Amino acid sequence: MYHFHKSPECLEPFKNASIGVEHGAKPYQHGQLLGWAMDGFKIFAYQDVGGVDPVVDECGGHFGPIDSGEIEYHYHSRQIVPYHLACQGPSLGNCAETQRGTNYCHPGCGAEVCVQPGTSEAALRAYLDQWDPTWLDKYTTNDYKPKVEPAKENHIIENNYTQATGQHL
Repeated sequence: MYHFHKSPECLEPFKNASIGVEHGAKPYQHGQLLGWAMDGFKIFAYQDVGGVDPVVDECGGHFGPIDSGEIEYHYHSRQIVPYHLACQGPSLGNCAETQRGTNYCHPGCGAEVCVQPGTSEAALRAYLDQWDPTWLDKYTTNDYKPKVEPAKENHIIENNYTQATGQHL
């Protein structure tokens, strides 16, 4: 089976990350599909939605939107060792247990399950419901939920207070 030991930056999925905007790059798009891991999950080029670095688990993958906008677990190629994945994910904090000799685990996101920040919890749960509707509740997650802007949050609190008391804050 043909495989890579380093990110193949000469291939089409990586050109967007290296050619520059003046040559047609679209730096705010999710990395393009590079291939599939042995566990069936997709492997994408470096960047995540919005051109940001992906927040990955110890295996090198995470839950989040892919280039089509759908939410799923997937891996991202990296510019450092391991270039693709260190184990089959989600890691659930157990990557080191799969290593023999040299440990190639990523640092991870500090939780058992890593979700790209800004990912919709409803969309994530809909994806996971295919297998187990309670799966996400069994593990710790990083802080991924979209933030409510403070001005909107204050407005919501003020409206709730006014409705409940008839008085303005």
